[in-house]
Amino acid sequence: MIAHVAAASELSGRVVLWFDPESICTPEMLDAPVRLAAAYDAEIETIVVDQSADNGGGVPIRNVACRTASDVPGVEHRFKLLAQRCRRTAERAGSVRRIQVRHAFAQGDAVDRISEMCLARGPWNIVALAHIPAVGGYSVMGSLLANVSGATGFLLCADEPVTKKPRVVVIVEDADRLPSMLRAAERLSEPGNAVHVVLGAETAAEYAELEEQTRLLTADAPAVTFASVGPTYGVPGALTDAVARMKPSFVVARFGGAALADGRELSRASAAMRAPILLVR
Repeated sequence: MIAHVAAASELSGRVVLWFDPESICTPEMLDAPVRLAAAYDAEIETIVVDQSADNGGGVPIRNVACRTASDVPGVEHRFKLLAQRCRRTAERAGSVRRIQVRHAFAQGDAVDRISEMCLARGPWNIVALAHIPAVGGYSVMGSLLANVSGATGFLLCADEPVTKKPRVVVIVEDADRLPSMLRAAERLSEPGNAVHVVLGAETAAEYAELEEQTRLLTADAPAVTFASVGPTYGVPGALTDAVARMKPSFVVARFGGAALADGRELSRASAAMRAPILLVR
């Protein structure tokens, strides 16, 4: 699958930005989805999903701790105010690059609602998460990949705003995915800056084979440089730690591979890199 988002004029996709109103939201944290939308001339549609009703009768989960029924409207009102705050922040961030920002609200299961959004207007969507949800966060990325067929990629924003030298890093674990990952990285890279390729292989033999294939595929791409990382020899986190030392401004990687095997490793890598990560299938 090509990591791609449709231009606004094509009406066949956009950057779907999933907000959790209970979490912190700043313009600096939203720079990544805005940059992504600008790179493809796309627009952003935010979505806030009220997941307060469970499947056993619609009892609002976040109201269970309330002492009296009179407290419930206050909790709901607070949720709406926080959602409005997130939307205003997204609009301000989008205005910097003249990106049109729309808004949606839904109730129920977030993965189901996002899947419906991407099917209704797709198939060239990229789903952006302002952060990994605190509840069930380790499995949510796998659920999105398995169920949201109308998305070509998933963007995890940086947890903290950082200012660093522009450096887009691509983690390559197989040559087949390289062309589409490289195209996305080139769009995200600043003019005149090279895309940094990091090879992910466990043994020296696998590393040499992957390097040979990758260099052949990038022979006509002068704006590509290879980082000398070497094989990981199966050490957990070795590859993402090496990328973190490069201080990337943006990372393009595969979810489910050796580098980012699952949501737990993705969360750890995001904290170490302090950079947005664009995930491909």
